[in-house]
Formats: sequence, structure tokens, C-alpha cells
Amino acid sequence: MEELIPVLVIVGAVAFVMIKQIGNITQRLDRVRDADAFERYAKFSAIIQEHVRAMKQSIDSSKQVALRTYMLIDESQEAYALEQLSDMIRKLVFFETMTARQKNPQEIEAELFEILNALEEFLKTYCKEGEAQSEKLRESLMVAYETLTNEEV
Repeated sequence: MEELIPVLVIVGAVAFVMIKQIGNITQRLDRVRDADAFERYAKFSAIIQEHVRAMKQSIDSSKQVALRTYMLIDESQEAYALEQLSDMIRKLVFFETMTARQKNPQEIEAELFEILNALEEFLKTYCKEGEAQSEKLRESLMVAYETLTNEEV
């Protein structure tokens, strides 16, 4: 019986050390996953920004554009529409900053979802053929996101 006590102490110590090490490894993996997610969201944000900038360029009557893909239903709302798009771009730029790293992936996803919903609503409300434009944009962004996700694997 006396021989069993040191063995149990050693087994307990080894188990304790293993549990601590597994915890440390798990935390490191979570940080790596969060960093990967941040990079993916930063890249996705940049892609969305490109689309929003193209919309803004197309809507802005002061710009020379070969083909205006996006046209306002009511031209008198041009200044307001351009400001809305500028606001979206400012919000999207945030996801490429170091400050965004302080948020967890679920928070970033929720904020990106809000911006995408606002963009979809903008197209449906202010643009000619907004429903079709919105659907086309959604499909394009879905392909872009899947491409980013598949690059990580």
C-alpha cells in the first residue's frame, strides 16, 4: 500500500501537467483560428469595398463612366446615396485595422452581416433594378467568400 501512494502522486502530477499543456495548446489554436478568421474577414471586407466603390462610381454623375451599372431611381437623391455608400466604405475599412482584431469572429460576422444587409436594402430602395442588382451582388460575394475560405484549407 505504501508503494501505491508515490505512484498515485506521480500519476496525478503527470495528469495535472498534461491538462495544463492541453489547455495551453487549445488556447494557441484558438488564437490561430481567430487570426485566420480576421485575415479572411479583412480580405472579404476589401472585396465588398471594391463593389461599393464601383457602385459609388457608377451612381456619381460627376464621374465619367463608360457603363453605368447602377442607376438611381430618383436622381435627386444622388448626394444622399453617395453619402450612404461612403459610410459603408468607412465601416468596411474598419475590418482591415488592428482595432478589429480585438473583436471575436462572431462579432465581426455580425457587423459584416449588418453592412451587407444595409447594402442590399440600399440597392432595393434606391437603385433601378435593385432586386436583380442585389441578387447579382449576393452571388458574387458568396463566390468570393467561398474562394477565400477554400484558400485557407
